[in-house]
Amino acid sequence: MATLRYYIIDVFTSTAYQGNPLAVVDTTTTPPLTNTQMKLISRQFNLSETTFICPPTSTKATWRLRSFLPNGEEVFGAGHNSLGAWWWIAHSGLVDVDVTLGTPQSGRIYHQQLGDNILPVEISQSNLGDIIISMRQGPPQFLNKHTNPGSLSRSLGIKESDIGLKYAGIELNEARVVTTSPARHLLVPVRDMGVLRNVSFADKDGIAKELASTSSYNSGVYVFTSVPSEDGSTVPRFEARFFSPGMGMEDPATGSAAGPLAAYMWAKSAGTLGDKMTQIEVLQGVQTGRRCLMKLRVEVVEDGFAILISGTGVLVADGNIVIPSLDVSF
Repeated sequence: MATLRYYIIDVFTSTAYQGNPLAVVDTTTTPPLTNTQMKLISRQFNLSETTFICPPTSTKATWRLRSFLPNGEEVFGAGHNSLGAWWWIAHSGLVDVDVTLGTPQSGRIYHQQLGDNILPVEISQSNLGDIIISMRQGPPQFLNKHTNPGSLSRSLGIKESDIGLKYAGIELNEARVVTTSPARHLLVPVRDMGVLRNVSFADKDGIAKELASTSSYNSGVYVFTSVPSEDGSTVPRFEARFFSPGMGMEDPATGSAAGPLAAYMWAKSAGTLGDKMTQIEVLQGVQTGRRCLMKLRVEVVEDGFAILISGTGVLVADGNIVIPSLDVSF
């Protein structure tokens, strides 16, 4: 039977068995897979996402990435699904980049095709030899506000008074959909770490109903609060938890929600801080035992501002997977 090579990458960490596991499937040298075949393979891995590296259909792109949830939903966010794939692309030599251990390199720019978007990707290396992937996400959009904190808090197993956060004089008193991709995640600030730990994602139907009330279909809820920075860093740090009813599990790292969080904080800091909040760090996955660290940066561009997300990864497994027969349905 025909097979494909696959790789399991722990993303947003350099420590194996931490981070967010991602299945990466290399289809660059095989006939194109059908949508059904990609969905079947993604269901077989049953990770939060599986990404397929494909030849681009645009001359402006280096590679095309297609990512699927276990339920067959295709997603297009520039998060762990694409950052982990680019880490493997660099690690494997699919692009021309020097990743010699212990030799820091300035970044090289490539371009990824995600759905209809062509977005830049920078590959560089840390002083410790880690491959660092930095990706620009799509233009930030500030969409629907959630107008019923009572029902939202009940769906999360917390009190209505727990929703809202004050940070450095910034009042975050509303849950809102902010996006940098087709994913429409609902950002929910909560008072402190005690509340964040007590959030429950057991009411899957209730959470889905709250997401639907803000037109956040096929997306998730991103609950966050502020935490102290480590090692004396002055970069603001937040901790977050994410749940998508379509995914069915708590996600250890959600770059397509962390980017919008950076946009949310940048916009909220206008007129409050001397300088707008141009960098943040986001911890996620602590509750699941898979600690992830995402670094985000805001860059002012001609038509507004852009969000860049950075992180690394580590290879933990590889092997072969049988290509599904064309007569098998999803």
